[in-house]
Amino acid sequence: MITAVPQRALLGLALIGGVALVFAIATFGFGKTFTVGLLDPMINVLVVLNHALWGSFGLAVIAFTILVRLVTFPLTMRQLQQTRAMQALQPRVQEIQKKFTDPKRRQEEMMKAYREAGVNPLGCLGPLVLQFPILIALFYAIRQTLAISPEALDNLSGHLYSWSYIQSAIPLEESFIGINLAEGASISVLNLNLLVVVLVGFSTWAQSKTTVTVATDERARTQQQMMTWMLPIMFMFFGLSFPSGVSLYWVVTSFVSVGLNVMVYGFPALNIPPLVGPPNPPAPVEAAASVSSEGSGQTRSRPSRELRTSTHGSRRSKRKNRRRRA
Repeated sequence: MITAVPQRALLGLALIGGVALVFAIATFGFGKTFTVGLLDPMINVLVVLNHALWGSFGLAVIAFTILVRLVTFPLTMRQLQQTRAMQALQPRVQEIQKKFTDPKRRQEEMMKAYREAGVNPLGCLGPLVLQFPILIALFYAIRQTLAISPEALDNLSGHLYSWSYIQSAIPLEESFIGINLAEGASISVLNLNLLVVVLVGFSTWAQSKTTVTVATDERARTQQQMMTWMLPIMFMFFGLSFPSGVSLYWVVTSFVSVGLNVMVYGFPALNIPPLVGPPNPPAPVEAAASVSSEGSGQTRSRPSRELRTSTHGSRRSKRKNRRRRA
């Protein structure tokens, strides 16, 4: 059973990374920070993996994808568990929407419900936001790494570290099982590059189908169903213009996401239960209210008993006084 990553640890790492990023951008500028902090390490890692994996740049891209998913695994697990918790909270959210007509009061009650359940609605956006700079950097890294012309090789040498292991690995082979990783696909040419674009659409669709959707009303459900088909088409369109190496990265990372979704959410169509247990649910408010009401009822019943005792005691004392007088 895999346990959830503590939220404080993730918040601490995010805070340290954010402060370091802001300091670097303020000191060196965005372009220099992007190149030194993301593009250059990515290029050198791809070259090292290519040299270690028998000169296959396709295997280097696959290994790089798995490495990125391992680094972002704690954040991804946090996002998946937050999504599942929000899905379990939907009945209460719908009840709040029906009960409160004032938008401000409704928003306050929904945020209160999120806090009681330990759910952060923005916690689902972390891995998605992190993917975009990686995709952009990988786009430029593949264009720089698979250099052919002397000018491109000279530009590549400016991004490489001065290690003999890396310097001896240049130039790289751009072909992988018949796929030209440096070029995009074309609809007019039936080749394996076009097959990679089709796999981009299929893997994106599979990822959407295995993801738990969080919808509060019928309109949101309709939009999510539409996005299930629009996202694959959009990424296939991008795959036609991006280098096939970027498309290969997206296919691998999408299938890894499918595996993680099945591990966290299960797959009811094949009777596959979730392999990761849900976090400990908070104590329900209704139960606490009933307990407090029961406790208050007991405390309220005590004065009545004491009153009865006092009245009975006064009556007995009066009877004794009458007997003495008699």
